[in-house]
Amino acid sequence: MEKKNKKVKSFWKAMVFAASVFCVGLIVYPALEPAITDAANTADDVLVNLSVAPTISLNSPTDVSMGTITGTGNVTGSTTWTVTTNNSSGWKLEVATDQANTMHSGSDVFTDYTEAVEGTPETWSIASSASEFGFGATGTYIESKFGTGKYMGFNSTAKEQVSHGSAETAGDDTTVIFKAEVGSAKSQPSGSYSATVTATATTL
Repeated sequence: MEKKNKKVKSFWKAMVFAASVFCVGLIVYPALEPAITDAANTADDVLVNLSVAPTISLNSPTDVSMGTITGTGNVTGSTTWTVTTNNSSGWKLEVATDQANTMHSGSDVFTDYTEAVEGTPETWSIASSASEFGFGATGTYIESKFGTGKYMGFNSTAKEQVSHGSAETAGDDTTVIFKAEVGSAKSQPSGSYSATVTATATTL
């Protein structure tokens, strides 16, 4: 009989413990439920923008000394312009002078070189009775019409494109070669002659 009572007591103790655990579960579970069951989340994107403005610069080379013509003959000189730009579409380089027959000393001039086909560089050639001044160009990026030993004349203040590039660059060079000649039958007045040539770099 005593053993039976112990079993009954043990049973009820177990039942009370189970009931206690159940009650605690009823209290604690609702508090834990969001952490257990609420695994949903949400997200949002933003687009971050900026722009890079195109820039272009051109170096400033020293003045060109072509030397001296004694009586008749020719002289040459050159300068190199370097274009730097971040413009992804590239750049162009143009040259122009401040006046017609730009190589002058007072009213005395070398006439601008005249091509057989206007605007097309050619092998240098002048009449024996003439004195002329012109230019050519060399470099990786020169226009295809220029080539070794080919020259053309300046067209007063009109810009002439000598080279271009199709992408950004940390420095692309174009060398412009100047040439002047006094023909064998020409008496060119003595003097100190000069010409002002302006190079302009532009983004494409």
